[in-house]
Amino acid sequence: MDTRRSVLSIRSTSAVLVALFVSVSFEIFVAHGASAGAATPSVTLSPSGNYTDGQSISVSVGPNSYFTPHAGVKILECADPGGLTANLPTDNITCDGNTIQGDSVLVANNGSFSESNYQVYALPNATLGEQSNAQPVCNQTHACVLYVGQNQNDFTAPKVFSAPFLISPSSGSGATTSTAAAATGSSAGSTTTTAVAPAASSAVSVSGDQVTSAASVSGSLADTGPAAELTWLVLSGLGLLLTGAIGRRIVLRGAP
Repeated sequence: MDTRRSVLSIRSTSAVLVALFVSVSFEIFVAHGASAGAATPSVTLSPSGNYTDGQSISVSVGPNSYFTPHAGVKILECADPGGLTANLPTDNITCDGNTIQGDSVLVANNGSFSESNYQVYALPNATLGEQSNAQPVCNQTHACVLYVGQNQNDFTAPKVFSAPFLISPSSGSGATTSTAAAATGSSAGSTTTTAVAPAASSAVSVSGDQVTSAASVSGSLADTGPAAELTWLVLSGLGLLLTGAIGRRIVLRGAP
C-alpha cells in the first residue's frame, strides 16, 4: 500500500514538474521568437565614406521594434580586423571606452534615435590621454566599426554595428597610430592594397596613404551568441529528466 502511494505521489509530482517545464518553455520560446522576429535595424553614418581624426559625423537608426523605447544608447569605436563580419567584437575588450559620446542618446517610442555630433578618432589617440601602444587600433590601415547599443558592458543587450571604416590622421592630430601600427607589424605608408570586406554592402580599401571608400557605410549586425534563456531551458529539462529517473528507480527498488 505504501509503495502504491509512493508511486502515485511521484507520478503526481512528475506531472506537476512536467507541466511547469512545458509552461516555462512556452513562455521562453514565445519571448525568444518575438525578439528574433524583430528586424535588426541598420546604422546610418553621415557623411558616408572613411574619415579623418577628430571628424564629427551623424549616427542614426530608423524606426524599429528591436531597441527598447526610452532606453539609453551608447556609441563607441571598436576594432574590426580586416573589416570582416567574423572579426566583429563579441564583448567590449576590443572597444575604446574613451570614445563614448558625451551627451545622452535615448530611444524614441518608435525605436529610432540619432546622434548628430559624434567624433571619430584615429586610435590610439593622445587627445584621449592614450599611450601609443594602447588598443584598439583604428587608422588608415586598421578598420573599425561603431558599436551602437543599450549596454556596452553586456553584448547580449540590443546592439548593432556600423559598416567598417578607416580613419586617417589630420593636421595637428593627436593620433599616435604610426607607433601602434608598427607594433602590430604594419605600416601606414605601405603600398600594399588591402581590401576590407563589408559588414553590409560596402567596402573600404587603402593604397599607400590614400583611403578610398565604395558604397554607403550603412549596415548592421544582430546580437552574437546563443540566448541565455535557451541554455537555461536545456539545463532545466535535463534536471527534470534526471529527477524523474531517480524517483522511478527508488520506487522500483522499494516495490515488493
